[in-house]
Amino acid sequence: MSQLQETTLTEAQAVQDAMQTLTQQWYNALVTGLSLSPNNFQLYQGTQPVGTTSEWLWKILDAIPPKSINNSYDPTQSNNFSQNYQAVIANLKPITDNSFQACMGDYYSNWLNYIQSDKCPSNIFDSPDAMTAAFKKWAFIYAPSQMDCSASLIQSFYNDVVTIANNMFASAQKAGKGYAYNTTIADLNSAIQSAPAKSFGMSSDTESRDVSHTWAEGSTSVLFDIFSFGGGASYDSLSEQATSAGVSIDAKFQHVLTLPGAPLAKTSTDPILGQYTPWYNSAAFSRAFGTQDNTVWKNGVPSWATTFGPNGNMQRAATALVIVDGIDITMTSNTSYSSSDQEVIRARASAGFWPFFSANGSGGSETSVSFSDSGAMTVHITSPAGNPQLLGVLVSNMKDILG
Repeated sequence: MSQLQETTLTEAQAVQDAMQTLTQQWYNALVTGLSLSPNNFQLYQGTQPVGTTSEWLWKILDAIPPKSINNSYDPTQSNNFSQNYQAVIANLKPITDNSFQACMGDYYSNWLNYIQSDKCPSNIFDSPDAMTAAFKKWAFIYAPSQMDCSASLIQSFYNDVVTIANNMFASAQKAGKGYAYNTTIADLNSAIQSAPAKSFGMSSDTESRDVSHTWAEGSTSVLFDIFSFGGGASYDSLSEQATSAGVSIDAKFQHVLTLPGAPLAKTSTDPILGQYTPWYNSAAFSRAFGTQDNTVWKNGVPSWATTFGPNGNMQRAATALVIVDGIDITMTSNTSYSSSDQEVIRARASAGFWPFFSANGSGGSETSVSFSDSGAMTVHITSPAGNPQLLGVLVSNMKDILG
């Protein structure tokens, strides 16, 4: 390797190290300034304008977050909650006692539809007693001739949540409309208007870079440089100058919204969600999580270890989206750029700058750059209200989700 190549690699590594520090500092400033929690917040790295459909939201929620304080979401990624969930419930052992189904006869499908509807009590799977009470109320109105089925047979149905879960998923799969979550773009557009404003400042000279206390225990990924998504020695050199001299940021958001979302588990009266078939059964998934051996799991994969273990593909899930709207960010670098460097930076300005990369006009975003007489750089990034952006997600581990 030539000396020039070694110098280039060393400079690139120095930029990556510096950008890791800046990303950690930006993360800490965000969670403090926006009243988020380092126990569950994951920063979206780059810029992601909110899509126009509910399915856009669901794809973000369905993507299982890696163990990192930051991430760049790819909705086409292979590690998705819905597909992993299907594999899990397909590999669980169902209860073979079908005496309740036999007792119910033609009314069995009506009962299944009821427990998947929004009319059904939310605690129905908490215990056999809760399910018996719900059944009696339902049967009294809709199937009085089958009231005796609850006497002792409801226990067999309660235990057979695995069959119920697989039937639910198969119904959603057959419908062919995708796997919905219980929030919509209409919910977002309504809630964002009354979400509070937040503002804060950050200086790389004073902001802590320690993220060991976070849920990700300090892990970081997807590091971009200041001037591009990671591209080229000339930008590395410019970024190295900026990070070495220090960076300060003043950030204002007109609206900051946390939008919860969970897999669709019941038929909804919402005009959009009502078009989608429920596909998730928390009781069956809790059964999978709560027992590691082959009394619940079939032999083979997936197993408890490959799903929930230290290297499992479902250790955590996204439980909410953090959305910001009305963005006004000013970033100042204390370094002095030459006139030739200024021209290079101005040419790059329309493509966006860290920490909010966005091409001018994309999602309402505008980026301008100016230089003082001494060559110090100021970048101004704005996006007017009405152009919400994904800032990140809230992440929960399976123990917290499933108990």
